[in-house]
Amino acid sequence: MKFFKRVLLLLSVLLGVAVVCCALGLWLFRAEPDWYKRPTFTAEQREAAAQRATNKLALIQNQAARARAQERMNRDGATTVPATNPAGNAITVSFTDDELDAFFDKWVAWNDWKAGYERYISDPVIFLNDGRIILAARAKELNTVASLHFGPKIDSQGRLHVGLDRVLGGNLPLPAAVLGDYRRRLAQSMRQRLPQWRAAAAMDRSGAPNSSAISATMAALLLHVLADEPADPVLFLPLVDRGAVAVKLSAVKVENRALTLTVEPLSAAERAALLERIKQGTSAAANAR
Repeated sequence: MKFFKRVLLLLSVLLGVAVVCCALGLWLFRAEPDWYKRPTFTAEQREAAAQRATNKLALIQNQAARARAQERMNRDGATTVPATNPAGNAITVSFTDDELDAFFDKWVAWNDWKAGYERYISDPVIFLNDGRIILAARAKELNTVASLHFGPKIDSQGRLHVGLDRVLGGNLPLPAAVLGDYRRRLAQSMRQRLPQWRAAAAMDRSGAPNSSAISATMAALLLHVLADEPADPVLFLPLVDRGAVAVKLSAVKVENRALTLTVEPLSAAERAALLERIKQGTSAAANAR
């Protein structure tokens, strides 16, 4: 009898510990992370933050326009246009998370993207914290704040590693088994759409990509992220008047709640090579390995 009593006592203790652990895990899962709390901004303050981001993107757009003008003059045999940037066409810009978040709100409204995600998430926000870019939102299916933590870097061979370091539900790391199905469904969705986007991808004479070229490039980048693979250091940065400009990313740093990018507009030859890679489904990163 004493033996059975001891076994029952041990089982009771283990059950109690399991209940406490489950309760603690549920609390961590449902709890809102500290970094998710942001100061409340007025509409005017958010508009000002979005405008600052817009102005910085305009700097990149203007630099790309100057580079294209220089290309044309070189091609026509005229005197080259002096570079305003002493390092060449490269330009470095920094964005705070408030600026990125406010600009994202406007970009979503311009392109009517909200209808595409509002069934699954609400209140998407961008944070810059501890060297990471954090994309967070309230996941309706999970009933928690889900967040993706990226640690972007450019390696010694110039390839872009976006680096999905961790995924959290509230303050609780989500295991790979939980995320596996989401990853598979997302990757499958991208692969199904890629052939259509690649076939329709195009750039105009100025080098501006159409929506299919942008979608194909971003989808390929997402697949590289899901597979934890390096990707081409090419980004399509959104422009003030819609559309995007293709740039080569040579440096990236996340520090003091700011994302600092050093980018260079693509030359005519680089744009042509990029379009060919998009259509063929290849990448410079893959060829370098």
